[in-house]
Amino acid sequence: MKIDYWISELGRIFERSTEAIENEYQDATEPLAEDFNRVLLKLQDEFKDNEIIIDTKQVEGRTEGGSVNTPEFSTYIPSKRRDEALHEIRSGCERIANALDYELPERKNGNDTTNRMVMVSVDSNQNVQQEVNQQVTIESIMELIQLDPQAAAYQDELQEITEQFDDELESDDPDPGRLRQFIDDAKGYSTSVAAKLAMLGLQAGAIDILGL
Repeated sequence: MKIDYWISELGRIFERSTEAIENEYQDATEPLAEDFNRVLLKLQDEFKDNEIIIDTKQVEGRTEGGSVNTPEFSTYIPSKRRDEALHEIRSGCERIANALDYELPERKNGNDTTNRMVMVSVDSNQNVQQEVNQQVTIESIMELIQLDPQAAAYQDELQEITEQFDDELESDDPDPGRLRQFIDDAKGYSTSVAAKLAMLGLQAGAIDILGL
């Protein structure tokens, strides 16, 4: 597996975390933390002599739940999302990029629709407007399945789901329910592949897969 892929993933995570911070998209926290930690481990394995990379810490998307016990009572403290995690992810990307002398993608202005995460909004007339700013293809998803360790462990299952998703998407009357089910099935194996399938559907105009 080429190390260039993992370094480029660093740029993608930097862009997505920055955009999530700017748009207060807190639901992205856990999947981005998962992606960042996976890339970090791979880079730490490849650059064992780079102290900056080795010393970079993984990011926890959520706090740990636990119990507080006293003689008078016992209380369970549930896990919760860490608001600072997105900033830690972005900072970690910058730290590693500096260590590798890698230039992170520059932020685009509001009119530029290149290499940005999926943004979906509903206007006052309930007309769904979409921007799918990172071009996704079946080929790129199949490549991700082979390159991403999490996905590669379930390569056959994910390839079959992706092919079924594509067949349904290309049919004369795509069923939003079936498309959502394929995305849910993929999510059980790889959140990254599931996200790419959703983006592919949005690119094709299948807005209903979001359940809006």
